[in-house]
Order: sequence, then C-alpha cells, then structure tokens
Amino acid sequence: MNRTVLRLDRALLALAGLVLVVVGVAALLWTTGTLAEILDGVPDAIDTTATQDAVAQPWWPAATGAVAVLLAVVSLWWMLAHLPARSVPEQDLPGSTRTMRLRISRDAVANATARAAQQIPAVHRANASLHDEGPELVLSLVVTVDPATDLPALAARLDRLLADAATVLPDDRLRSRTTLRIRSSRRRDRTARVA
Repeated sequence: MNRTVLRLDRALLALAGLVLVVVGVAALLWTTGTLAEILDGVPDAIDTTATQDAVAQPWWPAATGAVAVLLAVVSLWWMLAHLPARSVPEQDLPGSTRTMRLRISRDAVANATARAAQQIPAVHRANASLHDEGPELVLSLVVTVDPATDLPALAARLDRLLADAATVLPDDRLRSRTTLRIRSSRRRDRTARVA
C-alpha cells in the first residue's frame, strides 16, 4: 500500500464521516420538527413517487447493472491496493537521475547487517530483512544472545551497526526494529523486543 492510497483512504473516510454526521443530525432535527422551525419549506413526509417512477422505467435494470459493475471494479482496485507490497529488490540512492540510476540491493544491506551483528561476541545468531511497511522502510534485525549478555552494551553496539546501515542506505523513511531472543537451555527462545 503506497502513500497515495493512504491519503485517498483518509480523505474518503473523512468525507464519509462528515456525510454521516450531517445526515444523522438532519434526520434527528427533521424527526423532532426542529428542522422545519429553522428552514422554510421542509416537508412533513418524504415523497417517493419520483423514485418509484424511475424504478419502473425500462432503462433502470441496465443502469443498476452498470453501477454494480463499476462498484465491483472500484472495490477490486481498492482491495488490491491494500495488499502488502512485494519486497522491492533494489533501492534508489541519492544522486540518481533519469539517465543514470544508482541502486543498491536491499538484500545485500540486510545480509551485511546480519553478518555484522554475528561478529558481536554475545550474538549467537542474527537475521535481518529490509521491507516496506506502509510509508516506512523497515530494517528488521533479529538476534539471539545468551541470558548473561550485557544488554545495554549490546544495545549500544547494535545502535552503531544500524547507524552504519542507515549510512549505506540513506532514506528518510528508514526505520529499524530489533528483536532480541534470549538463548535458553530449552528449545524455545524467550523473546524481548528493543526499539
């Protein structure tokens, strides 16, 4: 899902909310008779003869079918636009132009970050991935450490490592997420998340 879809969602949601509030308030004022006191010419009952005449016309089924097909197409586009974006294998770098594009492999950045994390003595295993999450580009790092690991010192080293990754991949959208898994004697690791 890209930024344009998010903006469209917010605009449509705000518009739908505004319409519902206005219609709800108008209906409440109409049923209590307050609307007739405020505005002149407000009817006591709604006349539906025009709607009944339209439904009886021979073109009504075709028009209804066309609107239904249009709504189905728009709904399908809307659902597809909300699917998670596939991982883009390469990222544009600053300095790219139309004639010359500078690109870096996202997998290479993630793999280099994981390898650098594995060089830290307290880390037994490390995995990293770089993917889009809405409007943000997230570098997700998962490291497995011993229970006796000095966590503040490890956090400082991981911060420096992630800062290096941000230098290699300069993007204002870049965020990082680090998950620490504490190695135990049991098969399952206990997990702690550090932002």
